[in-house]
Amino acid sequence: MRHIATIFALSLAAASGGIVACSANIHGNTVNVDATVSIAASADVDVNDITPGQAVPLKLNADGATLVAPDQTVSSAQAESAVYFKVFLDDTSSTELVATASTAVTVTIPPKTPEGHHKLICQLYKHDGTPTDQQQSLDIDVKASASATASGNSGSASGNASGTASGSTTTGSGTASGNASGTATGSGTASGSASGTVTTHKDGGA
Repeated sequence: MRHIATIFALSLAAASGGIVACSANIHGNTVNVDATVSIAASADVDVNDITPGQAVPLKLNADGATLVAPDQTVSSAQAESAVYFKVFLDDTSSTELVATASTAVTVTIPPKTPEGHHKLICQLYKHDGTPTDQQQSLDIDVKASASATASGNSGSASGNASGTASGSTTTGSGTASGNASGTATGSGTASGSASGTVTTHKDGGA
């Protein structure tokens, strides 16, 4: 009879141990936590006009959670409840933009982010690095960066030329003309021309 009672007690202990081992509520690769996460942009941010490389201030929240920075040591009492935020762009399998326990944080949109609709995803992580099932997203629209304005400097150049001539005859007249041009290059080109005509008269003969 005592042998039967011992077997029964061992069976109860094994069953109890089995229940404890299965108490963790895990779905796929995430852990269920009793908390609610939220993400929002600061009031001065236009989520419909975000540019690549822009720093975007965010407000994060996790009701019911114990927030502990990922680089901070947790006490044994906090080990099960400690969580922190990770913020991703579009996909939680990508590298996070930030990992923090702060509820006010600024993330930088990657410079090579293409134009169009995107999401900033905030997900809660257990302090041991295990992702939880709590995540929320913020819709944003990324616009192209303003194109750089090019300016050109203009230069000026001038060309001067003169022509001179003289002629003399005993009886008659002499004419001459001279033409010249000068050019200069920089941002501008100019040319100049001039002509001169001289007529002389002399009475008498040589």
